[in-house]
Amino acid sequence: METYYEILGVSPEAAPEEIRAAYRKLAKQYHPDVNPDPDAQERFIAIQQAYETLIDPDARARYDLALRSGAGFAPHAPFRRYEAGRAGQTAWTQGFSWRGEMPTSGIGRFGLALILFIGGILIALMLVLSLIFRVLSGGRRE
Repeated sequence: METYYEILGVSPEAAPEEIRAAYRKLAKQYHPDVNPDPDAQERFIAIQQAYETLIDPDARARYDLALRSGAGFAPHAPFRRYEAGRAGQTAWTQGFSWRGEMPTSGIGRFGLALILFIGGILIALMLVLSLIFRVLSGGRRE
């Protein structure tokens, strides 16, 4: 499976100017309006996706981290970027999700229910004490 660096033909240490130059060269070569080959459109989409990831410093750092950890991205499987019929979808990358997992606190459902129950009892106790205080003080306002 090709990495984004292999798709653009640049080294992992390439500067943004090198990435931009490689993208322009490949985009001119594989653009569907210029290249009649049926695979040119899929290749162009993969080139675009690789460029968008590598030119953005944050996305590039995440991608490099994924490559080092062995997770790897599937830049084209086969060269899919958009899925027709999915509203709001802007990019398709296998294994990526904007939905992060929430960290667990360790108290579990029972602990959460116990905290809510004790909180409810404390609120009720404060209301009762407030009522008792008002009755004992005569209920007058100053």
